[in-house]
Amino acid sequence: MSATWNPATHDDYNILKGFDVYSADDEKLGTIKDVLHPREEMPMARGKHYFKVEPGMMKKLFSDQEEIFVPERLVQTVRSEDHRVDLEVTKDWVQGEDWATPSDVDIYHRS
Repeated sequence: MSATWNPATHDDYNILKGFDVYSADDEKLGTIKDVLHPREEMPMARGKHYFKVEPGMMKKLFSDQEEIFVPERLVQTVRSEDHRVDLEVTKDWVQGEDWATPSDVDIYHRS
């Protein structure tokens, strides 16, 4: 993660709503619409969040899904000044993955 973004609370994650999400090869994948928070307290919850992303024009990459769920573990950097989140995976890698609602979504909450 970027040195400019070091989340210490669950509320720090909510700041990312509205940020654009990009692949490692600089393709815009969508925009963060919501954050799914694990029930654990910080710092134990770090790395376990999901970002609900609206893919917009790139939804063909995601089997035409209207929303996808990106695990926090794929985030490479957060550029707060640019309202941008960069993933560590390429656009080609994205096409082969399942981005549907997490199977354990019931243990998460939104704030």
